[in-house]
Amino acid sequence: MTIARQRIENLPSLNVEQKILVDEFCKRFDQDNGAAFDIIGFEPLLYEGAIAGSEFLTYNANKLYLCFDIIVGYSNVSSANRGYIIFYDEGNAINLYSSQNSIAYEAVAAAIWYNKNDANMKNLYFSRIVNTQYNYMKFIGYRITY
Repeated sequence: MTIARQRIENLPSLNVEQKILVDEFCKRFDQDNGAAFDIIGFEPLLYEGAIAGSEFLTYNANKLYLCFDIIVGYSNVSSANRGYIIFYDEGNAINLYSSQNSIAYEAVAAAIWYNKNDANMKNLYFSRIVNTQYNYMKFIGYRITY
């Protein structure tokens, strides 16, 4: 068992769901469990700010994010375009797709508008994200290197 894995698993503040996530993550990505990867390090990460230009948009074959909580939102009250966020896995393939589907109808002209609808997800891992409409995020978790 790597030192990084021991440090992750022994964090005192993990709740039951997070412990399960960490255990499954380590089983999948730690070489001691027969995986092709070896967890080199992890660092706690709290990011709150703009999605544009952030490190979360770029794929790196040696980096994953172990996410305990992520909130994405945007400042527009409503938009003619649907917002979505896509999470990619370790192989840079789509793993999870979340779409904002709350609609409202324009009373003056016949048109559909998508209301502001922030997305909040918990306990997942990803390598990068792609998004539209959303311009803000709050991430709580770890940056894992292997």
